[in-house]
Amino acid sequence: MKFKDAARHAIKLILTLAVFVGIFAEFGGGVVEVSPTELRAGAIWEQGNPAMPGIVGKLKARVKGEALPAPRVPLAASEVCKVAAGAQVFARGLDGNVVPVRALRHCREDALAVAFGQASEDAPVAIDAVGERAWLRRQGFQLVPMDARELWREVTSVQLGTFLPWFLFAMSVKLVGIFANIYRWQVLLAGQGLTFDFKWLTSSYFVGRYFGIVTPSTMGLDGWRLYDTIRATRKPVECTTALAVERLIGLVGLLAVILVFMPFASLEGRSLAELVRAMAVPIAAGAIFTVLLLLRPTAFRWMVRLMPHPKLRTFLGSAIDSATAYSTNRRALVIALGCAFFGQVTTMFMYFGNAMALGVENVTMAQVLYASAIMTLGTFLAPSASGEGVRELVFVALLGGHTTAAKAFLIGHLGFWIEKLPLSLPGLWPLLRAPDSYKRVTMDDLKALKDEVAAG
Repeated sequence: MKFKDAARHAIKLILTLAVFVGIFAEFGGGVVEVSPTELRAGAIWEQGNPAMPGIVGKLKARVKGEALPAPRVPLAASEVCKVAAGAQVFARGLDGNVVPVRALRHCREDALAVAFGQASEDAPVAIDAVGERAWLRRQGFQLVPMDARELWREVTSVQLGTFLPWFLFAMSVKLVGIFANIYRWQVLLAGQGLTFDFKWLTSSYFVGRYFGIVTPSTMGLDGWRLYDTIRATRKPVECTTALAVERLIGLVGLLAVILVFMPFASLEGRSLAELVRAMAVPIAAGAIFTVLLLLRPTAFRWMVRLMPHPKLRTFLGSAIDSATAYSTNRRALVIALGCAFFGQVTTMFMYFGNAMALGVENVTMAQVLYASAIMTLGTFLAPSASGEGVRELVFVALLGGHTTAAKAFLIGHLGFWIEKLPLSLPGLWPLLRAPDSYKRVTMDDLKALKDEVAAG
């Protein structure tokens, strides 16, 4: 492995670890002293103004010169725990400053109940029994406003009778999507004149998923499939072309499901959702451009010269060359596009199954499905190891206003374990049954093959 490749993978790993440190690490937390009298009267609480627009709405208001609403509004003490389950709650300190607090730390059975009788979290007392001084838990800076205790509380509150059937549903629907992806691969290989048995491709696909558990980026699944098909056919150009077109078609399927579900997911006020909605036209243009590239690739060859960077020119040139092989085989492209769309939908329903398994309330099916599609796009764009860290942050950013940050985090994180264990470990079985020479493939073998294909 070249130093440049090793450095790229190391950067992805470091960024992934940094995300998780940012998720669980809190900076500037502690406690804040409040007035006991005002605390008992319930006069210190505030919440973010529901009328406050997200980042796109704020930008539009500034451009138009419109006044923004007040950033916070008063909150009744009886509503604190309910609001805190999905949004940030604020409290006015003894010094008059309004600061974010971890209100759920002061709730018992969904009702505001306790404060701290000293400047630590070791002495919770009933709010009605606080003395001359009282403190609340302050919320410091954190990518996800939760800690390990809140996460563990959500995990231990899961009902097995609810979790198990929905977990099996999530795993099964994703498995159906995997088979659709394998069929898409078979169709595209056939378009290159390469005939493979579906059973053989299934074994190869799951071996690739098994290697994907521990290998960075797509070197596991895509690298293995490339190696395996070239090893069987000795036709590297055709195998590489099929895989390259599969990626383009997968991108079209992803952009298409985002556009289809966008009108049905009411996530107003969430900055990420507003940002994606504002990009609806570029997303649609990207999907249309990719479809036209697949149907009439030679019409775009002039654009290669306009790309400002050599890598962009190389990427677009390779995409055009790959798509040319299918420009006259429209039937294969249509089938592959249908499989890509179906595969993306099954991934979205896997995360819906996760949400139901965790007993998540106050979110709709459309919201979870749409958030899942955005999450997939996020893992595609952001540099991370297997998308870990990114998927959790996206779910919290989109659904955190409707459910607790811990539950939104778990919806995404559970998908990681479904993908990596029950739907990847079975790839060890066909690998164990293969000849020893087949099992001894190393990362250097995959890298050498990749370099050979790139060179020739």
